[in-house]
Amino acid sequence: MSIRLKVFMIISVIVLLITASGVIISILSAQSQIIGSLERDMRLVTTLANEYISGEIDLLKANAASVAQRLKTTRVEELQQILIEQVAAYEQFNTITVINASGRVEASYGPAPAPVEIILHRYGDQDFMWSRTISTSRIDSSGNLVFHVFVPMDDSYYMQSIIGESDPNWKIVACSIPGDYFSKRMSRFLLWETGNIIMEDGEGTLIASVTHDWVVERVNFMEIAKDEPHHYTDAAKITERMIAGETDTVYISLEGTDAAISFAPITASEHGWSIGVIAPTSESPFYKARDFIIVTGCIFLSMGILAATVAAGFIARPFYRIEEQNVRLTELGEAVKAASKAKSTFLANISHDMRTPLNMVIGLSELAIKQKPSAEIGGNLKKIQESGKTLLGVVDDLLEISNLDTGKFRLVNAEYNVATFINSTANANKLLIGGKPVTFNLVLGDNLPARLIGDELRVREVFNNLLENAFAFTENGTVEWNLSAEKDGDSVYLVSSISDTGIGIKPEDLEKLFTDYRELDARKLRNLEGTGLGLALTRRIVELMEGTISAESAFGKGSVFKVRIKQKSVNEKIINPQTLESLKKFILNEAAQSENTETERLQLTGKRVLVVDDIELNLDVAESLLEPYGMKIDGVSSGAEALELVRKGEPKYDMIFMDHMMPEMDGMETVAKIRSSIETDYAKTVPIIAVTATGYSASDEVFLGNGFQDRIAKPLGEARVDEVVRRWLAG
Repeated sequence: MSIRLKVFMIISVIVLLITASGVIISILSAQSQIIGSLERDMRLVTTLANEYISGEIDLLKANAASVAQRLKTTRVEELQQILIEQVAAYEQFNTITVINASGRVEASYGPAPAPVEIILHRYGDQDFMWSRTISTSRIDSSGNLVFHVFVPMDDSYYMQSIIGESDPNWKIVACSIPGDYFSKRMSRFLLWETGNIIMEDGEGTLIASVTHDWVVERVNFMEIAKDEPHHYTDAAKITERMIAGETDTVYISLEGTDAAISFAPITASEHGWSIGVIAPTSESPFYKARDFIIVTGCIFLSMGILAATVAAGFIARPFYRIEEQNVRLTELGEAVKAASKAKSTFLANISHDMRTPLNMVIGLSELAIKQKPSAEIGGNLKKIQESGKTLLGVVDDLLEISNLDTGKFRLVNAEYNVATFINSTANANKLLIGGKPVTFNLVLGDNLPARLIGDELRVREVFNNLLENAFAFTENGTVEWNLSAEKDGDSVYLVSSISDTGIGIKPEDLEKLFTDYRELDARKLRNLEGTGLGLALTRRIVELMEGTISAESAFGKGSVFKVRIKQKSVNEKIINPQTLESLKKFILNEAAQSENTETERLQLTGKRVLVVDDIELNLDVAESLLEPYGMKIDGVSSGAEALELVRKGEPKYDMIFMDHMMPEMDGMETVAKIRSSIETDYAKTVPIIAVTATGYSASDEVFLGNGFQDRIAKPLGEARVDEVVRRWLAG
C-alpha cells in the first residue's frame, strides 16, 4: 500500500469520524436548543395571553360596574331608554338585563338576555353578596353562544349583607357578550400555523378557542375521552390538571397529532378558568434544521475526502498562518483601544485645565466691562474677552476631533442675539488682516431677525472657519461677508456667501475640498489662526443644522463659499436699521448694544443660593453673576462642606451650583451622597446645577441621570446663568 493511499485512508477516516460526530452533536444540540426555545416561547405566549385575557376580564367587569352605576340613579320609567344608550356606549355588550332580588326582570335590551334561573341558581347568591363575576358560556334562545357579566347595582348592598340586613330592592345587572369574544382576542398570540389557544371554565368545558369549532360545541375532553380514549386520553388528563389550577408545559397526542401544550390558571378568574397554548411539534424548526445539518454533513464529508487526496501538510499550513494573523490583529486592536482611551483622557484633562482659568478671564472681563470703565480700558477689556473666547474655541476644537471619532458630536440649541453674534464674529476676524492691504466688507440684509434659536457656538465656528481661510489666503484685495435671512414658517435660514480675491483653489482640489479633515494640507492649515477644524468638520456642522455648503473658485483669482443654515425663529422682531449701520461699520454703539444684549434680571429677594467650587476666583465670578438678582449667595470650596450644609438643613437653599471636578470629593460624588444618604425631602428635591469644564458637547444625560437637574458649562455667561435661574428659581 502506497504512502499516498495510507495518508488518504487515514485522513478520510478522520474526516468521517469528525463529520459524523459533528452531525450527531449538532442535531442533539439543535434539538435541545430549539425544543427548549419552543417551550420558552410557549410559556411566554401563555403568560402574555393570560395577562391580556385577565385585563379583558377586569375591563368587562369594570364596564359592567359602570353600567350598573349609571342605572342605579335612573328612574324606572327611564330605565329602558338608558339601557339602549348603554348598549350603544359599550361595544362589548350586546344585551343588558336588570333583575331584582325576587328574580323578576325589571328591564332588558338586546338579543341575548340572561335567564333568571341561571342567575339565581348558579351565580345569584354570589352576586347579591357583592361579587362581580363572568359566567361560563351558554347557548341562548337564538342558538348563539354568549357569556354573561354579573354585577350588583349598588355596592352598599355588600355592607348590608355583612351586618345581616336585607333589602328587597336589591338588583343585579347582567351584561351579555358574544361567545367568540375571548377567541377573537386570543388569536393575536397564535404564532403557529396549525396551533391553538384555548380557555376552559374550571369544569372542563372549552369556552374559547382560536382555530377549532370546539367552543360552539362546548367540548369537554373528559367527556369525549370516555367514548374515544385513543385520541383524547392525554387531553382529558391535561384538562384535569387545568381544573386543579396547575401550571406546566408538557407533550401530548391530540387527535393523532403530537403537540406541546403550556397551561396556567387565568389570574383574573374567580371560577378557576385556565388558558392553554397548543403547538404541534411538526411545526418546530428542529426538523428543517436536522435535515439541513445532515445535508451539510454530507457535503463536508465529500469535500473532506476530496481534500484527503491532496496531502495533510498542505491542509495544515494555511491554518497556522491564519492563527498568527489573528493574534497580530488582536494585539493591534488592543493597542488601538488603549491609544483611543489615552487620547480621550488627555483631551478631557486638557479641556478642564484650560477652561477653568478661561472661566476667570472671560467672566471677570465681562463683569469689568459692565462697570463702565474708560474707553481705553474698556477696549482692552473687550480685546481680552474676545481673545479668551478665541482660545476657548481652540479648546473646544480639541474635543470636536475626539467627538467625531466617538459619535458624540451634537448640537446644543439655545436662544441667542444675532447682532451680537455678527459683531463679535466680524470684529474677531477683522483682526486677521494685520498689516495686509485687504479690505473687509460686511453686507447685511435688512430682514435679519433680532434673535434666533440655534447652536450659536457651532454657527460661529462655521463662519469663523470660512473667514479665517479667506483672510489667510488673501494677501491683497477684498474679503466680503454677505449675510441675509429667509423665513420658512417657524424656521429661518441664514444665507451667507464669503468671497475673497485670494489665491483660489485648483479644480482637482475643489472636488475633495470638503473631505475628511485629516486629508487637508497640514502646511496650509498652519497659516490659520484659530480653530483648525477644517472644511470637512465645517460641512458636518452645516449638515447637522439641515443646511448646505458649496464652493466656487478660480485659481489665482479668488473663491466664494456659500452657506445656508437652518435656525429656529423666536419672534417677528428684526435688527433695526441703526444697529445694521453700526454693524457694517464694525462699531456696535452702546445704545444698540444695550438694545440687543442687555439681560433683564428678575428680583428674587428672599431666595438663597449655594455655590460650590474649589477655586476662589470661580466663586467670585459666580457670585458676581448672581448678585443682580437680589438673592442671598453663599460659597464653599469643597463637596464635604456642601454635604454638611445640606445635612444640617440650615440655612435651606433654593438652588445649588455644584462644580463637577473638585479634589477629594468631586461634584458627582457629592450629589450622590446628598440624594442617597440624607433622608429629607429637601435633600432629595433641592435643584442642583452641575458646573462643568468639560465642554458644551459633553452629554447632559450623564449629569441628569446622576442627581443633577441641569448643567451649565464654563465659562459662565450671563444668558445661560439667567436661563438656569429663571427655570429653577422663577419657574
